This record gives sequence, structure tokens and C-alpha cells, in this order.
Amino acid sequence: MTTQTSHMHRDLESDQGLALTLAALILTGTGLLASCWVGPLATFTVTAVLIVAAYAVPGLTRRLAIRRAGRELLRSLPAD
Repeated sequence: MTTQTSHMHRDLESDQGLALTLAALILTGTGLLASCWVGPLATFTVTAVLIVAAYAVPGLTRRLAIRRAGRELLRSLPAD
């Protein structure tokens, strides 16, 4: 690995660390403000729904795409 490539890799890692730190600070601040404005139960509910949705949506879209491709394949097959 060249010196320039090594330097670029370190810069990328530094940028990713900074991005994660800023994201954590923004998330924490937003959560605290939302808790003050709408209450802790509403804040927890919205946060939990968003986290579950972020976790479930990719798998759900993958399953729906596979089902759609399967239906299209079945339609394209010649009838016996």
C-alpha cells in the first residue's frame, strides 16, 4: 500500500468517526428535545417505531421483490 493510499484510508476512517459522533450527538439532542416537547412515552414510541421500521423494511422489500419476480416468472412460462 502506498503512502498516499494509507493517508487516504486514515482520512476516511477519521471522517467516518466524525460522522458517527455527530449522528450520535444529533440523535441524543433530538431525543431530549422531543421528550421535553411531547413527553417521554410519545418520544419512546416514535423512536421505537422508527428503529423497528429501519430494521424490518429492507427484509420486507426484499421479500416483496422476490414474490413479484416469482409471479412474473410464472406468468412468462408457457401454459401446458
